Amino acid sequence: MRTLVFIPAWNEQESVGDVVRDVRERLPEVDVLVVDDGSTDRTARRARSAGAIVAIHPFNQGLGAAIHTGYLYAARHDYEFCAHLDADGQHPPDELARLLAAVWSGECDLALGSRYHAPTAEALIEGENYKPTWTRKLGMVLFRSLLTFTTRHRFTDTTSGFRAANGHAIRLFSARYQPDFAELESLQRAVRHGMRIKELQVTMLPRQAGTSKITPLASAFFIFKGLLVVAMGSLRRKEADLVRRVLHPGEVDSEARL
Repeated sequence: MRTLVFIPAWNEQESVGDVVRDVRERLPEVDVLVVDDGSTDRTARRARSAGAIVAIHPFNQGLGAAIHTGYLYAARHDYEFCAHLDADGQHPPDELARLLAAVWSGECDLALGSRYHAPTAEALIEGENYKPTWTRKLGMVLFRSLLTFTTRHRFTDTTSGFRAANGHAIRLFSARYQPDFAELESLQRAVRHGMRIKELQVTMLPRQAGTSKITPLASAFFIFKGLLVVAMGSLRRKEADLVRRVLHPGEVDSEARL
């Protein structure tokens, strides 16, 4: 089962090396790719030193573009499974192994690491291991409610960047991945295409180094744009097969469906 773990990173030189080493120690059978999204520090150098393959964007294009690069790499190198996690050290490798086990076993097509997959409403809002700011908390509640309503699929953590996927999801997301608010739009597409999605409760640790790049003002703007993305995404139909246009542009079967 060829598996790729990819890590989108932007100016994470203080933590990315430790993240790569932790993944390789816990999951020695997987390949590790760091997508350096136009960093101006030593992120790429430290990722290579830790044993990762590195793909470099010439300038910063955003998280969605970095994740898309990871899925494209997985598709074009014929990986059967992949997973992605943040470069700041907040996602423990032991939890990554649990997400991958869910797709390796065939239990689901897409496994989501949720900070709020808990039995009570209070736990869903507060969480046991993660304490968001009030603006993030508001956005999470709104996104969760709207996405659950528009897809008819219950979600608890719609903005989680901690996921594992099988070949079905790799093909879908390598064909197109929204550059802005990719977490939300990708879940809508996954539901439209009939994927089996499972959320697993995960622990989220404090950052190893550095500070979050999301300010309160940016959080408010994120909420506004995110709601627009979810609303527009709910109007989209299931798209035709884009995969072979991306991977094999001369061999498109117009009747194929993901």
